Amino acid sequence: MKERLVFISFEKSGNKYEAFFPMEELMSNEKDIERLAKRAAKIYENAIHRMLLIISKMTNQRVERKPVSARMIWQLGDSIFKLTRDLEKLSFQLDGLYEHLARDLTVKRKWLEKVIILRRYIPEISLIPAYLNWGQCEKGTRKVAE
Repeated sequence: MKERLVFISFEKSGNKYEAFFPMEELMSNEKDIERLAKRAAKIYENAIHRMLLIISKMTNQRVERKPVSARMIWQLGDSIFKLTRDLEKLSFQLDGLYEHLARDLTVKRKWLEKVIILRRYIPEISLIPAYLNWGQCEKGTRKVAE
């Protein structure tokens, strides 16, 4: 039987993140919840850092008037998938995935939804042609992915 996932959220504190979860989990969980919370916060912090690097590269390409590769968008989506998998390994589930990421990456939720759709429908980056840019598939992400 699959273990129940605990909802977790993160708030920025200086240049790090702190984890928060329901109080009843502190009382009922036999694991070292403080240690797990610190590990989860580090996972989240590292994931945000990775995603911000990708977004920075995208921004630089836009400034240089170069098209953003659909593969780069896929990598961003894959980082989101990796974040959720890594948190699940600790028995956590991010409470409000889109809200957290929109806030910490300073991007729009609707755009994030498209990023995740692309990644969800294309399991391997190698399935994306190298010439395909994000502008060609942003409006009809699901259709392009299929």
